[in-house]
Amino acid sequence: MRNVEIKARLDGGEREAQSVSETCKRLTGEEGTIIQQEDTFFHCSSGRLKLRKLVSHGELISYQRSDQAGPKLSTFNIERIELPDFESQLAELSEAHGVRGAVCKTRTLHLVQQTRVHIDNVTGLGWFMELEVVLRDEQTTQEGEEIAQQLMSTLGIKADQLISTAYIDLIQQKEKLGTE
Repeated sequence: MRNVEIKARLDGGEREAQSVSETCKRLTGEEGTIIQQEDTFFHCSSGRLKLRKLVSHGELISYQRSDQAGPKLSTFNIERIELPDFESQLAELSEAHGVRGAVCKTRTLHLVQQTRVHIDNVTGLGWFMELEVVLRDEQTTQEGEEIAQQLMSTLGIKADQLISTAYIDLIQQKEKLGTE
């Protein structure tokens, strides 16, 4: 599967997150869905590998994307894991790959046409927003980038808010600096 995504820091915190959410509600006519997520990241030789724990099930997610600010192509695979199998899967992956770290967040998901808008409150990091433009088979990366840029503008996201790395990278950078 492919998508074009961006990630931005919401420097205005919860107030800015609420503003983005309100704009999404106006665009879709629907409330967002609140999702609790706990992602365990594993060491791997290329891309990223994580096991996500949700309330009803788990997901094993592998993905490749460049670390750059602004719209970027991401290719990914998601495998559903039933909760009775989650802990054994976590133990097997931990033993085989080693745990890199964990990310806990409360996510509000809005579906704006073909774009998943995530408003994330990440434990230890603060508020962020992600756009994932899910590409149809016939769509080019450029088309996805144009959709992402237009939605960024609609949501009031500026270029200087964009970040290039995953939450796990930000958490590890923060740990290296020794800050809480």
